[in-house]
Amino acid sequence: MISLDRKVAVVTGAARGMGLVAARTMARAGARVALLDINADLVRESGDVLRREGMKVMSAQCDVTNAESARDAIGKVLEEFGAIDILANIAGAYVPSTGPTHLSSEQSWDIVVDSNLKGIFMMSSQVLPHMLDAGGGRIINFSSNAGRTSSPILGASYTAAKAGVLGLSRHLAKEYARHNILVNSIAPGPAKGERGADLFSPEIQAKLLADIPLGRLADPQEVANVVLFLASDLASYVTGATIDVNGGYVMV
Repeated sequence: MISLDRKVAVVTGAARGMGLVAARTMARAGARVALLDINADLVRESGDVLRREGMKVMSAQCDVTNAESARDAIGKVLEEFGAIDILANIAGAYVPSTGPTHLSSEQSWDIVVDSNLKGIFMMSSQVLPHMLDAGGGRIINFSSNAGRTSSPILGASYTAAKAGVLGLSRHLAKEYARHNILVNSIAPGPAKGERGADLFSPEIQAKLLADIPLGRLADPQEVANVVLFLASDLASYVTGATIDVNGGYVMV
């Protein structure tokens, strides 16, 4: 059993889906977990659920694209828990592609790139000073198989943002390694129950499953298990890496 006892983890996009599964997984491993999400009501409800399950968690509203909101949320975490050892950047929006890239709107580009890439910069910028003072920490950033290749369904903005996450993660890993701050990324493939499943027609899903060597979508818990590994002492010599959790869909 991997233990995160006495650790404090911050998870963005934690009100539902992959973020909530990751938060629950780290809390079960003994961490005190801060659930952050732009949806204040939903993240509060999710925090209540985990507390009823006996987990040590707190909830706060946070728009990861806004510096003031990110700063305020991190301040609340420090006030409640007194430290931050782990940051899991899972928040990110998407806008389904409706045509060729040259017809895409500036607004949709900004929504996707800001939430998926700028948000990681914002949250990392707020957390890194505290990790420097503490003598180390872990940052785990969510990319996607789209960042490894491309995403015809979610469009150029999503592909660009998720590829940017890979570059930002490598840069932070190299810059902060001497401070024992390990930075890695996870590139999941399509997962069951995740947002975006509604974009797959039966025909698209059939082709997708045929192209995945394991022949199925991921269970969100399978991705959260990798978050737990990277947050733990078992990954003490892993930094600047990208772990693909896609059933073999993309191999690089």
